[in-house]
Amino acid sequence: MNLSPMLNTNQHTYRILAIAPTPFFVDRGGHVQIYEQARSLIALGNELELCTYHIGRDMPGIPTHRIMNIPWYTKTDAGPSYQKLYLIVLLFFLSWREIRRIKPDIMHGHGWDGCWIAFLLSKLTGVPFVFDMQGSFTGEIVAHGYAKTHSLFFHLLQWIEKRTLHLGPVVTQSQQMVDDAIRDFGVRPDRIYHTYDGVDTDEFRPGLDASDLRAQLKLPTDKKIVVFVGLLKPYQGVDSLLEAVKILVDELHYMGAHFLIMGFPDEDKYAARAAAMGIGTYCTFPGKIDYKQLPRYLALGDVAVAPKLSPTEGDGKIYNYLANGLPIVAYDRPASKEILGDLAFYAELGNARSLADALHQALTDEAKAAELGRKGRELALEKFSWLAVAKRLMAAYADVIARR
Repeated sequence: MNLSPMLNTNQHTYRILAIAPTPFFVDRGGHVQIYEQARSLIALGNELELCTYHIGRDMPGIPTHRIMNIPWYTKTDAGPSYQKLYLIVLLFFLSWREIRRIKPDIMHGHGWDGCWIAFLLSKLTGVPFVFDMQGSFTGEIVAHGYAKTHSLFFHLLQWIEKRTLHLGPVVTQSQQMVDDAIRDFGVRPDRIYHTYDGVDTDEFRPGLDASDLRAQLKLPTDKKIVVFVGLLKPYQGVDSLLEAVKILVDELHYMGAHFLIMGFPDEDKYAARAAAMGIGTYCTFPGKIDYKQLPRYLALGDVAVAPKLSPTEGDGKIYNYLANGLPIVAYDRPASKEILGDLAFYAELGNARSLADALHQALTDEAKAAELGRKGRELALEKFSWLAVAKRLMAAYADVIARR
């Protein structure tokens, strides 16, 4: 994407301190969102600096400040950790130092702990902030197995979630999350901003040559390739996807597809599980993919699959699939339908048999698959550029600052 400044001279720009309590940058969806938001905001003439953990890699063009090195903390995948309690404290003091240096107009707190840090700093300094909510606090902890639904701990988490949503203005990428925050937690409609997610439609595009990758990965040349990219965790639908592959092969007797399941952290575990299920020869698990190389890896695909199980949490991979012009198989959930509308082969949420049927249709109905891929690319170009996302964020900043 050409991100040379495109600023309207009448549009106000801002000094922004982004607070990202995460090992930025790691090649996964939430980090892509943080990076592309920052890059696009800078391209529109804003000044932005980012505070984050000690681990991760610096990204070009994003001024990044890190907490002191904690050698025993090396976790780079998503999910809760008790060790984050002291990392939050370190990030709080780092961010406070940077506020006094750059004197920002606004803070952008990524995630729930980013909101808590920004809220406290706002109380101390008077600098307004927005909370970038990427998913449900309670839902994330349940999905990672740290709490059981309807337990006492679960209700405590819900209380924390409600209180957090009332600390300040919220930006988010899913209309379903907007609706749930208003309905379930009493958030005022004028204090939550729907900004969508985005994709670099110059980098992610149809027609990329990836023949060298196909040979390197030893993918079969006589089968269609189904691509998945994301964290390899149950809540991302990876277990469900493997069940669907087995049904596709054993019950629907379709052997003409090979599944390129890209991501981390448990690629070896899932490869062993696929082998134990008798579908190992139909799957390749290459592990973590460099974000800058991801467009070419997706270009290997004939079909893409998005089996995420959370009803409301966004799914950044869908935008990449759209921009690459891939027909998409997805679970029928509000957050996916909001992005895709009728431009997908849908399966009943959480139903592996239904997912297998949808995959079978996408792989065999070539005319419909081609049409959906073409229309998906058009949708990405029209609605989901990162510059459009950045402009929506700037409109939210303007409203928050004016109200302050």
